[in-house]
Parts: sequence; structure tokens; C-alpha cells
Amino acid sequence: MIKVNEYYEGKVKSLGETLDNTPFTVGIIEPGEYTFSTEKEEHVSVVHGVMAVKLPESTDFKEYKQGETFIVAPGKSFTVKMDKPVSYLCIYK
Repeated sequence: MIKVNEYYEGKVKSLGETLDNTPFTVGIIEPGEYTFSTEKEEHVSVVHGVMAVKLPESTDFKEYKQGETFIVAPGKSFTVKMDKPVSYLCIYK
């Protein structure tokens, strides 16, 4: 069953589902800066747009573009920011 997720007053929205026992979400993030915490390892791929990401082990933001993926370990937080809307796919391992 598809799960609807909404964060940051509706500026981040996603749809979640499971395929082959692996949960995933697809979503859209409006311009802004947002911090997320992980429970599982997350593999986040940018589907459309550019997302600047500050990973837990970093003090700087790095840009990820369409087709690029970053991984965040479980139990960590990461921050994303963007100037334009971005769509993404997140697979939870």
C-alpha cells in the first residue's frame, strides 16, 4: 500500500512503497534547507534538479545532480538545500 509522507509544512512530500522487501520513497522537495535523520541506510538518488547535501562526516555541502546518488548510514542526520524544486528516489537498506 502506498504511504504518503509530508514534512516541513508540506515543502517536502513523498510517496512510499515496498518492492522485493525493500522500502523506497519518491518525492519532491521545494526550495529551502532541510535536515533529516535516518533509521536505516539511505541511498538517495536525484531524479531531476540539483541538490546540495551536507553529509554527517562533512562540514561542507556537495552538489548532486540528476542521476547521482549519495548514501547516509543509519542513525545519522544530513542536510539538503536547493534553489529550485528537486525530485528524488530514496531506497532504504
